[in-house]
Amino acid sequence: MLRKIKRVTDTLNRQGLRVVAVATKYLPAREGDYQRADESDLILEGYIAFLDPPKETTAPALKALKASGITVKILTGDSELVAAKVCHEVGLDAGEVVIGSDIETLSDDELANLAQRTTLFARLTPMHKERIVTLLKREGHVVGFMGDGINDAPALRAADIGISVDGAVDIAREAADIILLEKSLMVLEEGVI
Repeated sequence: MLRKIKRVTDTLNRQGLRVVAVATKYLPAREGDYQRADESDLILEGYIAFLDPPKETTAPALKALKASGITVKILTGDSELVAAKVCHEVGLDAGEVVIGSDIETLSDDELANLAQRTTLFARLTPMHKERIVTLLKREGHVVGFMGDGINDAPALRAADIGISVDGAVDIAREAADIILLEKSLMVLEEGVI
């Protein structure tokens, strides 16, 4: 059953969809907290798939940043399949994808070297993102980091320039140095120059 779920979610992830499996189990009414054991022997009911397409201005903004000599890297907690699909849609050559579990055992020097030659990191924790940003800075790069979630706050603080958006969660806005009020990402390239 787990293989089937993985196959279905991978297929949907390759299409750029985020997926939640929905399962049920009858539990008699009782007092107290539910336990981890309550999550066994579930009946798979189906899947909910969400599409979060990139902004229309993402591809031209990335092209403009590249033309200005700026290297763009993607550090995301999302699935590597979803992230690779989005990169493809916006014209960013992701190359080899590195996932969070791959960097757990790397020394700082090994990760710094990997971070300099890798475009896409997926399934990252907030601490992974912060570590990559910190190591890129250590290697002499001026690092801007853009994020809008709680999980982005450590990296936003670690970056030379933390960038968030007006609709971001409070902690991300508070951690950022700059908050974008415009919907267009073209403002990123304008801000660099």
